[in-house]
Amino acid sequence: MNSSPSSSEATHQEDVLLCRVSCESASVAVLLHPTGNGRRLLLVSERTGQRTLLDATVLDALCALTPSAATALVRTAVQEGAPA
Repeated sequence: MNSSPSSSEATHQEDVLLCRVSCESASVAVLLHPTGNGRRLLLVSERTGQRTLLDATVLDALCALTPSAATALVRTAVQEGAPA
C-alpha cells in the first residue's frame, strides 16, 4: 500500500486535511484527495514521508478484517520494510 510519492499523489491545493492519527511510534496525516475517478483518502506518514491513496473499495476491505488479521497484515508490512 505504501509507495513513494508520484505526481498523481502529490499534495495539492484541493487536498483537505481531515485529521492526524498519532501514537507513541507513528503519526499519519489523513487528507481528502480529489482524483479524476472521485475522492480518495491520501495517507501521509509524518515520520517517513511515505504516502498512499486509498479508495472506497480498499477501505471496505479493511473494514472486513478481524483485529488479528489486521495485526498480521501490519506485522508483515513492517517486516518487509525492515532492512535485511
